[in-house]
Amino acid sequence: MMTRDSTRATNRRGRLIAVTLAAIAGITSCSGSDERPRTRQAPTTSPSPSAPPRYTAEHVRARLLTPEEVGKEIFSAPVEFLPFKSKKAPSCSLSEVKLPGDPELIFRQFANRTRRAADEVRYAQLIARFPSPAGAAEAYTTLRQKARSCPAKQHVPPRRVRKNFTLFPHDDTWRVNEDSLMGWQHLRGLERQVIPRNYTKYNVLHYMYDYAVRGNLLIATAYWERTEPDGSGEPTAGRATEILTKQLRKLG
Repeated sequence: MMTRDSTRATNRRGRLIAVTLAAIAGITSCSGSDERPRTRQAPTTSPSPSAPPRYTAEHVRARLLTPEEVGKEIFSAPVEFLPFKSKKAPSCSLSEVKLPGDPELIFRQFANRTRRAADEVRYAQLIARFPSPAGAAEAYTTLRQKARSCPAKQHVPPRRVRKNFTLFPHDDTWRVNEDSLMGWQHLRGLERQVIPRNYTKYNVLHYMYDYAVRGNLLIATAYWERTEPDGSGEPTAGRATEILTKQLRKLG
């Protein structure tokens, strides 16, 4: 039989054991998984964009297309393309655009050896090298604004170019598209010229005007072929794209 004193002692021992167990539980929880050492993550940084290329005159001249690369039986022809005679870039209906700034200009022209108008191929190429990429970008913007302002349809009256040489009157249709090609910003104007049939049998000309810019370099070209009235311009567009792609790839 327990006395009152022994009962009190037993209760004190019980409280002491409870406190001790609670302390142990507290120590255990403090050393648990919540206090694992945390690893500090290094701050992430976005890679800086690469600087636009700067093409040297030597680089450009060493990588110009050869006549053989332009096409079969193609030769270098005298530069007689009307906009080039004025030291300007071409646009719709043989209009001309003066490039801003003071770029170094290279004008080239090619033709194929044929006596048949149906097989006529012509290619005119302007490469403008600017002191800075900003100058080339401004020139591209100028050409783009001009291309997008050309009327979708228009009639062009005859135009006397020089003695004994007059351009036939014709009706034009015009559209543009813009994309990226070989890392270059690129815009194409597609023009279909229809000359009255009494002037020539192959009275439809398909013109492809291409403008491309990268770094301090701007390219403006015109490629054209003749067809009969029902001839499609798609083959002409495909060949123009092939030539332009070759040139952009060579320039890098």
